[in-house]
Amino acid sequence: MAHKATRQRISLFFLVAAAFVGVSLVAGGYWTVWQTRNPPSVSDLPPALTAFTERRPLAEFALVDDAKGVFDLGSLDARWSFLFFGFMYCPDICPTTLYDMSRVKRDILAMGVETETLQFVFISVDPARDKALQLQRYVQYFDPEFVSATGSVGQLTNLTRQLGAPFRAEPETAANVYEVTHSSAIYLVDPAGQYAGIISPPLVPSEIAGEFYKLYRASATSQLTWRD
Repeated sequence: MAHKATRQRISLFFLVAAAFVGVSLVAGGYWTVWQTRNPPSVSDLPPALTAFTERRPLAEFALVDDAKGVFDLGSLDARWSFLFFGFMYCPDICPTTLYDMSRVKRDILAMGVETETLQFVFISVDPARDKALQLQRYVQYFDPEFVSATGSVGQLTNLTRQLGAPFRAEPETAANVYEVTHSSAIYLVDPAGQYAGIISPPLVPSEIAGEFYKLYRASATSQLTWRD
């Protein structure tokens, strides 16, 4: 009898365990379906463009542009500059972001903003491999007017620290083969050389363009008011 009772207890244990697993799987399935049918709300996503209430003036910096000239604080004068940090060997984020930047530019121009007031800059944080002429060909594939620049690690760090855009070269996996960890955001600098806002993924070009246009118009209005 004792052996029979033990076998019954063991059988009951496995039945309860199986039932628990079954309920868990069903519940998990319903949760997955619920998530699929109820994606994150718009309020859960970051804004297309976060404009700063108080803009931050940038300190002097010096890089080399794709024409082997100097790209410095003066290069940002009189234009709204969209700065993105990456590297040519980047397999996904960089080409995707540059493509999105080309669409942002197209959408902004369609709103009547003059092309001379805009500047889109790709700054390589992989100076050991990305050279000026190669960078020029790379960025102009996405838009003939895109600008590229790079510099020594020290020169790059001088600018990235001001914007909060860290980067780091990872250890080599083979000779001259390595990844570079970098920010996926786009940094907006106003025509006075002030850090004005940040654009964080996911990037939706039409929404970014719309938010930028509001900022552009508000800045133009405030300048007219100040002059009057």
